[in-house]
Amino acid sequence: MHIGIDLDNTVLDATSAYLHCYNKVSGLELTHEDVDDFYLYRLYGWDKTKRDEVYDSFGHDIHWNSVPFPMAVEVLQELFKQHQITIVTARPQQFQNVTMAWLEKYQIDYHHILLVEDKLQACMHYGVDVLIDDAPHYAEELAAAQKPVILFDQPYNLSIANDYVYRAMNWLEVKKQIDHLASRCK
Repeated sequence: MHIGIDLDNTVLDATSAYLHCYNKVSGLELTHEDVDDFYLYRLYGWDKTKRDEVYDSFGHDIHWNSVPFPMAVEVLQELFKQHQITIVTARPQQFQNVTMAWLEKYQIDYHHILLVEDKLQACMHYGVDVLIDDAPHYAEELAAAQKPVILFDQPYNLSIANDYVYRAMNWLEVKKQIDHLASRCK
């Protein structure tokens, strides 16, 4: 099976790194309990221009300092042995080097890496069978195209429900969902 895998808040805890940076820049002290929006910058009252300014300045540190979720590395190493793995992240191209260095640092193997905004088109073009992601809008887009999505539970995506959306609260649950989908493809 060909598995597409997002990074931020799917493989790794990006929220903590973003909160650390955004709190430093803003002087606020937001915590995980405050996060109920996929677009974290909106919690700070910023527009996209301000977000881009901060992200351009601190994105490297945000991405480098994020840590994997429990069992993510172990499950991904196991999946790599059995499936084709493509990293599908919406990170801008300017962060490709730090992204690849981070994956190497944590010994996460993959066959391909795509830094793209249009994940539906990328998944269709590259023949991805299932995407593991946390973003509600990507889950809705892929499900509407009848592409399975394993949605990594986050406070901002709990309202998403569709027959093509499979939920996982941790990486052991992701593995179970992959095994279930793989058995249906045989």
